[in-house]
Amino acid sequence: MKRFLYIITALACLTACQKEAVQPKVYGRFVPERKDDFAWENEYAAFRMYGPALRPENPSNGVDLWLKKSPELVVDSFYYREHVLGLPYHVNYGKGLDCYKVGHTCGAGGLVVIAYEQLYVGGAYDHWEILEQTPEKFVFKLEYDSLEVAEHELHASITITAQAGQMLNKAEVVLTGDFENDLFVGGGIYLHDTIDNIYKCDHCGIAAYAEDALSDKTAAEMNNFVPQGRSYIAVVTPHGGWQDIIDGTLFSVQPYELGDTLTYYFGACWSEWSNGEESFPTDESWFESIHL
Repeated sequence: MKRFLYIITALACLTACQKEAVQPKVYGRFVPERKDDFAWENEYAAFRMYGPALRPENPSNGVDLWLKKSPELVVDSFYYREHVLGLPYHVNYGKGLDCYKVGHTCGAGGLVVIAYEQLYVGGAYDHWEILEQTPEKFVFKLEYDSLEVAEHELHASITITAQAGQMLNKAEVVLTGDFENDLFVGGGIYLHDTIDNIYKCDHCGIAAYAEDALSDKTAAEMNNFVPQGRSYIAVVTPHGGWQDIIDGTLFSVQPYELGDTLTYYFGACWSEWSNGEESFPTDESWFESIHL
């Protein structure tokens, strides 16, 4: 009888331990082994932004996009595969790939500032801080000491929240400095492909885009020109805003006063991604899915 009770107790403890070992659904970290990247992911896609060690290569404050096949966390495995195994994350080995070209643009949802009808993006971040990290939520802040806007130097702070079950990341932006003219601030998407694959909603603040995942020639060559589906990206400013295209960048912005906190949302996915019955096999299915 005692042996039976021991077995029951052991099974109960094992069950409790299994319940405690919650599998993370979001993740992120500072990546010093890759020139100070700051990378994170939610269930839909992985992202990174560029740090001080990359500054000699003239990076932007744009967001790079890594496509994921499923909600499985991939950031660490992609970096390990690239830097330890020598297998480029630009090639699809079955779980996704980095085929999105950022250059000196806002990339896939990065911060944009518009002044005098000109669009500005910044450079690499100067400081990073993780504010919260749980299996369900990841919050971090990046500081930019100098963001040049119309020959003025502004300081930018952006706090990004990735939360389980939420397709879009939340970005909270604070700009400080000296600028007396009108500013518009929000998120942008650099357009590599035709502008025919765009969805805009003025009253709900949505600007969304779909493109050939291999729109970048180098990525196409590395994947032997084997089609890799469609990349999907969206930015949203709550309560509407201004959606348009300047210098090949689709944006959603709102009027901004220095010192205020402006919130926008951005996210991405892949036509090859699926999670049970949930997937986005067409551009239209992606556009219909965007909501706050």
